[in-house]
Amino acid sequence: MKKKILLTGANGFFGTRFIKAYQHQFEIYATDVEQLDITNSEQVMATFAEIKPDYVIHAAAIAVTDFCNQHPEVAHKVNVDGAVNVAKACREVGSKLVFISTEQVFNGNKESGPYNETDLPEPDTVYGQNKLEAEGKLKEILKELWVIRFTWLFGLPERQTNINPNVVWNTLQSLISGTKLVERTNEFRGLTYVHELIDQFDKIFEIPYDTYHVGAKNDLSRYDIARHILVELGQQERLDQLLEGIEGQTVRDIRLDTSKLAAHGITFTDSHEAINCCLNEFSFKI
Repeated sequence: MKKKILLTGANGFFGTRFIKAYQHQFEIYATDVEQLDITNSEQVMATFAEIKPDYVIHAAAIAVTDFCNQHPEVAHKVNVDGAVNVAKACREVGSKLVFISTEQVFNGNKESGPYNETDLPEPDTVYGQNKLEAEGKLKEILKELWVIRFTWLFGLPERQTNINPNVVWNTLQSLISGTKLVERTNEFRGLTYVHELIDQFDKIFEIPYDTYHVGAKNDLSRYDIARHILVELGQQERLDQLLEGIEGQTVRDIRLDTSKLAAHGITFTDSHEAINCCLNEFSFKI
């Protein structure tokens, strides 16, 4: 008998691809706000009681940083209260929970990354603060919990999936539109090919409950990554026309140390290699 997975945020960039990859391996109950209002505790409890999922992947969130900063009460209701409702329902019906968190819990840290799971997060955005608060509350409610902090996921548009702003898609859009791309030379973060994550996501169900950093290693700035993509697309002769580097007022380094997850056999290629893989798979690489 197939294991049941209830997925929240199913219409998102990660969710739509996860469903396509695992629809034959698991019995997936895909929910987004139209099917399940996670801020409604009674509805959440009733839905979980009906389905009785073996696993829950809680990916639903308001992740737009500016919106969260401008509407903190709305953000907290979804990102924290909604997560708490999901965790309580998991406890009630015996479901194991994967909570999708974020590298942005380290956005306010003064020292440079990569950060490991024992480093103290100091988020300076409402979204990062919401996720860190939710992590703490969920650990108090549920023992059967994996907290998975994502780096920035990238990928390209595919049929019947959603797309998010990401480094590869942004660069391609800029190239197509003829708009000069402006990227920071002193911002560093992990960049993870979404399919490299999804292809081994089911391994998470086999590792000990804990907090894990997930994604690719990256030593290049956002500017260097954009330059790399343009070179791979055969645009090295036009780099000055297509790309401009700017230095932000402060260094932003929210890279994650993912060696803890790697010790359990879940590993990722470096970001620039993963970008090459993505471009090859979509026949973009020259």
